[in-house]
Amino acid sequence: MSSKKLIGTLCIIGTTICYGLVPSFSFLAFRVGMETETLLFNKFFIAAILMWAYIFIKKIEYKPTKKNLPMLTAICVAYIGIATTLYLSFEYISGSLATIISFTFPAMIVAIEMITGREPVKMLKIFAVVISMGGLVLIVWSPDLEASTLGIIFALMCALCYVVYTMGISAKSMDDMNSIAIAGYVLVTSAVFNFVRCVAAGQPLMVSGAQQWIYIVLLAIVCAFFAILFFCHGVKLIGPSNAGIINTFEPVFACIFGFLLVGDEITRNMIIGGAMVVLAVLISNLPSSSDGGKKKIAEKENQTG
Repeated sequence: MSSKKLIGTLCIIGTTICYGLVPSFSFLAFRVGMETETLLFNKFFIAAILMWAYIFIKKIEYKPTKKNLPMLTAICVAYIGIATTLYLSFEYISGSLATIISFTFPAMIVAIEMITGREPVKMLKIFAVVISMGGLVLIVWSPDLEASTLGIIFALMCALCYVVYTMGISAKSMDDMNSIAIAGYVLVTSAVFNFVRCVAAGQPLMVSGAQQWIYIVLLAIVCAFFAILFFCHGVKLIGPSNAGIINTFEPVFACIFGFLLVGDEITRNMIIGGAMVVLAVLISNLPSSSDGGKKKIAEKENQTG
């Protein structure tokens, strides 16, 4: 595995760990009386301040060009859509079913990339997607799942938002824009959106009490600032389809953290499903024959150069 692919893979795994902590930290925040709207606004507001402070301190170029602007807007809207539609789906269907449906996005990305020719058709990658989806179903499936057409629609919309968000970051039109700057715009637009949402719902804008502050700081720094930073950088290094497959680690980490922090039960299905997801990630990162060919060509060029 090349150093570029290794760093990209580690970045996406870091993202899944950060996002895997979201349910546990959020549940603990709700336990101490925090409202959803207040949580989302403060989470993105603090994370946006941190990201833009980092951008200005490091003197990172952040101004989008006319070429960047349409796709950057789509990325920001898609990220807002992920959180909003998933939350809405929870009101109509179980969290398990919503998770299954929303995490169909890696399969969607792989299919789109192969159909459009951005990625060659590789049976190994298709096999990895099938295994990861099967593992995901095992992790979150329960016999008493409740279905609602509206809830399923919201969860599918969440998956589509994931597709736009992930593929948008790696789009050619965004090649010349720093991934940290992209993360900065994603966070600030999410903060503005949830500010409006918080005011419209009549919920307090600020958290209160030491416990609420602890959870909101953890959510902002770990689950927003670092999660988005790792994701934007990782997708640029390894591409959206690989990132999508690795991102199916998220429910695995969510189950582990739920067990450790909240006291959730870990079942045999979760263990088997988690192993399947790990296997899928390993398969998706196996070097292909084309990679070997490219390496040999590069070596020859270096020798003749």
